[in-house]
Amino acid sequence: MMNRIILIGNGFDLAHGLPTSYADFIRGYNITLKLGLLEGEYERYDGLCSVNISDPEDRKTLEQFRWMLQDNTFRFIRNLGEITPAEQYDHFVSDHLIYESKFFETINKAVESKKWVDIEGEYYSLLKKVFKDKSCKYGDPIQLNEELELIKGALTGYLKSVQKHYIKSELRNPDIEQIIHEPFNFRDVAVSAQKQFLEYIVNKWAEKNRIESTGEETKADESFAAIASNLVTNWENEGLKSKFIEEIKNGNGAVCDEFAYPERTLLLNFNYTKTADLYLPANSDIPVNHIHGELDNEQNPVIFGYGDELDEDYKTISNLNDNSYLTNIKSIRYLETDNYRQLLQFIDTGPYQIYIMGHSCGNSDRTLLNTLFEHKNCVSIKPYYYEWTDEEGGHSDNYIEIIQNISRNFNSMQLMRDRIVNKLYCRPLPQKPKVAAIE
Repeated sequence: MMNRIILIGNGFDLAHGLPTSYADFIRGYNITLKLGLLEGEYERYDGLCSVNISDPEDRKTLEQFRWMLQDNTFRFIRNLGEITPAEQYDHFVSDHLIYESKFFETINKAVESKKWVDIEGEYYSLLKKVFKDKSCKYGDPIQLNEELELIKGALTGYLKSVQKHYIKSELRNPDIEQIIHEPFNFRDVAVSAQKQFLEYIVNKWAEKNRIESTGEETKADESFAAIASNLVTNWENEGLKSKFIEEIKNGNGAVCDEFAYPERTLLLNFNYTKTADLYLPANSDIPVNHIHGELDNEQNPVIFGYGDELDEDYKTISNLNDNSYLTNIKSIRYLETDNYRQLLQFIDTGPYQIYIMGHSCGNSDRTLLNTLFEHKNCVSIKPYYYEWTDEEGGHSDNYIEIIQNISRNFNSMQLMRDRIVNKLYCRPLPQKPKVAAIE
């Protein structure tokens, strides 16, 4: 048996043009806030930030923005200061905005400076500062946990809107669908697992040959069949093994493909959205494991926090005898459902290859990823990276960044180098144009 796990992260949604990054969420949050003020809300408070337009002169200014921004004639016209009314309004709101949550302020400023933010990573950094740094803005984890819960509520509300408006069957990408269901490639398999893989191919051939004992064969088939048949009972024959490998690598096209499809495929979805479900064929037994929960499913609640038991500070945290430090640790939250147990059962079933589609493999999921990557049944880790064109027309990609992150999930660097597919045999994840952030 040879299986496949499709490891799906937020980059998978982004590859479908969906505005689901944390930066998109914060941008959408700010748009909603600004539109609310224009529609007559002089005050707004949600525990994350507040705006209070109480001064009479400020209210007059807001009224002026209201009619200017509703009239497209004025919206994009620049005044003498080379700034549009929309840009002036952004400054007006910023001047009246007060952050009620220091955590929310931190991630907003990260988006402003870096254009992206790892909310879960920022949370864990602050959690460690609580017991390490006496000058930390949080005296204990309780307030930090409450603020994370508010952010989780706002984020899931935003993603529900994305899911409702954009995630339709027509979003499915045939190129990605083909990758999910493609046969194994011998060159992707770790050197330490090649014998295991070849035995799998031979046994698949032998099984079919027993079932289909009649029918004409091409000369190429006869060659493959003769080598495979001998190899079944004479595995240590290096000459036969070399010929068999060459047949698979170079010679018979669909002959090897026919025996190299995965027995079982698992879509392991780290997102909260259902984009992965678009790739379930009708009447298929291919499961989607929503490991981090689903929107609007009380039986599979959203898990939002951090999961790095390999971090040097985690042992200290667990020894503090204060459960508030463990409130949002993923490896504990996994026990609320049987998703993690189902994953363990799948990887114990037999050898498997991992395709990485849009997951950064960062430390926030390190505990789970270490379990997958270093498991004895893992025979290959193949990342589908993101490629882009810069302002000067040059091409860049994040293959090395993904590999760097993957390496942190290994204890054995030797094992890591053997299992990861090198860039020569990898390719970019197919992309669709991005849609605008949801309002």
